[in-house]
Amino acid sequence: MPSLLGHAAAGLALHAAFTDGRAPRRAWALAAACAMAPDLDWFTAFLHLPYGHCLTHRGATHSLAAAALIASAAMLLGLRSHLRSPRLWLCLFAAAFSHGLLDACTLGGVGVAAFLPFSGERYVCVWQPIRVSPIPLTGRLWVRFLGALWTEAVWIGLPSLLLVTGTRAARLRAASRWGVPAPEHP
Repeated sequence: MPSLLGHAAAGLALHAAFTDGRAPRRAWALAAACAMAPDLDWFTAFLHLPYGHCLTHRGATHSLAAAALIASAAMLLGLRSHLRSPRLWLCLFAAAFSHGLLDACTLGGVGVAAFLPFSGERYVCVWQPIRVSPIPLTGRLWVRFLGALWTEAVWIGLPSLLLVTGTRAARLRAASRWGVPAPEHP
């Protein structure tokens, strides 16, 4: 799996792309939290379930259904009713599901059960440029962890940065073209 840093970066980039400066300030934190939330299934390791079980890592919490539940819970628990919007929910849903997509792009491990509960099939991307972050970090695993962070910087960080700057530039260009004030960012 990518580290939580990589998942959070993807969530923050999606927030920048989906919101236009009118979203509540805490929405960026909710987007990052939604992007990291599917890894709560890591704690099922203490249940000693068989490898590939739907409750183990990359199982139920990495599915489209779980992304919808995570986004809905974030909206209900994190925002007052007058601050909720379908666009913001879609942002949080995309952030939550980005987790499974990024995990499918990592080299190693069981695939992602993206369509649970309808299908238990596990999926991986044909191209897997992101290295798996080793857990726990002991001894020589620090070198592998730094290598994994490097692949995240290249394959998650740079695209996230391009998404944020590209979205901002497009909004500024559209605002100047139509004579509308540019959206404010906190």
